[in-house]
Amino acid sequence: MTTTPPPAGIVGKIRKLLALAESDNENEAAVAGRIADKLMREHAVSLVALDEAALLEADPVGTDAFEVGKTTWKVTLAWTLAAHCGVSAIRGVRYGDAHPTKVDDEGHPVPLGAYKRRVFAIAYGHRSDLEVWEYLYTVALREIEAAAKAYRADEADLGYPPTRTQMTAFREGAVNGLGAKLYEQRRAAKSESAPGTALAVQSRADRADREKNRVHPKLGTYKGGVGGSSDGREAGRKISIGTGIGAKRSRMIA
Repeated sequence: MTTTPPPAGIVGKIRKLLALAESDNENEAAVAGRIADKLMREHAVSLVALDEAALLEADPVGTDAFEVGKTTWKVTLAWTLAAHCGVSAIRGVRYGDAHPTKVDDEGHPVPLGAYKRRVFAIAYGHRSDLEVWEYLYTVALREIEAAAKAYRADEADLGYPPTRTQMTAFREGAVNGLGAKLYEQRRAAKSESAPGTALAVQSRADRADREKNRVHPKLGTYKGGVGGSSDGREAGRKISIGTGIGAKRSRMIA
């Protein structure tokens, strides 16, 4: 028995629904979030039900990368969302003059500027999962910066303007809080899902891991940051980026 691949544009639909899930209208946001979650799960199940060749043709495994800079909390945010989207992420440092994954219309690497040290989040996984990962990163990044701006203003009003280190701790805490919230969502979704759905999600994550390990057989570790603050963690748990499919935690490379 075979399953028809999901219709074209499924990721675009999911993006629109996740955007609606951020609406100030609580009812509209809740409905949009539920539909996005349903589509993401059905999408994973329908693809995994295909034979291997058809699966890779419909939604091939590949790589995607975007620049995160040297700031630890941004790197950790990309890692956290990779775990949520079923892709396997590493931290990659580039000193060359080209983007690590993107090419122009003629197939040439996209130029970035020579000899500047650049830090990228590089992930491996199914194309649609990578697209959702990159999209959710932009959403979460915006929400964390908004929360940090509000925190700075509130503290300044109280007569205690936060230092740069305190602001970094707040942002790191926000990533930790968001990560804990997303982990709880994945656990709850897994317990409520049919066995076939959990298997489909895990199969996609395993395929992403295999591709990452094939390209990077030797991985180092990464440590950094100042430690997240409790205020940041509380703010992070309040951030909503829409629910999504579950996955294993990724590893990072220095």
